[in-house]
Amino acid sequence: MDFTSIEFYAIAFCVAMGLVGFFLSQKRIKPATSRINSLELERFDGEVGDMGTIKLVANTDGTVTIERTGLHLVDGETVNLIATIIDDKLTIEEKKGKVSALGGREDNYNGHAVVDYFPVDNKMYVRYESSVTGQWSKFSFKNSARNSVEHEMRY
Repeated sequence: MDFTSIEFYAIAFCVAMGLVGFFLSQKRIKPATSRINSLELERFDGEVGDMGTIKLVANTDGTVTIERTGLHLVDGETVNLIATIIDDKLTIEEKKGKVSALGGREDNYNGHAVVDYFPVDNKMYVRYESSVTGQWSKFSFKNSARNSVEHEMRY
């Protein structure tokens, strides 16, 4: 095989594309970590629209307070938060924990949880999904002291 043959240039092109693909490939993704927290609920007697809100507040000790408004639950039901972190992406999913077997009238609830596993001083891209209400929200958040972000949930 000489330098003027088509085979040589075809092989050189494949090797070059393999090297370009290797160097431009994504960085290695760290393993996912997941945590489960329960949302502490309190009844809300005021008017609530169709959309609730999600608020994240960074505390000075590195913890983050998650505040959720606009939950419509039957008395006795609970809500759990399942947080999954992969690199700088955070997905928080809201799921019903204990479901009321008796049914009954729905009331409006607000909930909050304090979590300690958000990386400090790192910008996170957050997707908050609620299987309880079918709503979601996307935003970015940096866990630095007194930083706060609030977003309305969407369908």
